[in-house]
Amino acid sequence: MFHSILADAAQATTQAAAQTAPRTAQQNPAGAGGSLMSFVPMILIFVVLIFFMNRSQKKQQEKRQEMLDRIAKGTPVLLNSGVYGKVVEVQGESFIVEIADKVQVRVAKNGVACIEGEDSPEAAKDNSKKAEK
Repeated sequence: MFHSILADAAQATTQAAAQTAPRTAQQNPAGAGGSLMSFVPMILIFVVLIFFMNRSQKKQQEKRQEMLDRIAKGTPVLLNSGVYGKVVEVQGESFIVEIADKVQVRVAKNGVACIEGEDSPEAAKDNSKKAEK
């Protein structure tokens, strides 16, 4: 009697283990490759997103560099600090900007926000008002 109870328990354990065992490659054709394939679209979207972000950033950098290269003596500029002035002299990586009568400051090229009248916030507001009319 004890042997039959042990035999029944062993058989029940074997059946339970067989039911919970992982599927073999024949039973689950997708296998590990299927889970990898489900990530491919997300990876592609991520790569395309990074490509377009870098592309737009590169265009903005090129546009800013062109603007800085156009600055010459007499060009009215807006500095990053919000101060308006006129370029008196171009010196390599900096400008001498006159911000008031006989008041000149030396400003790094990166300190120039935009050429006054072109990319300035006031010009953008004026252009949007003209577009509304």
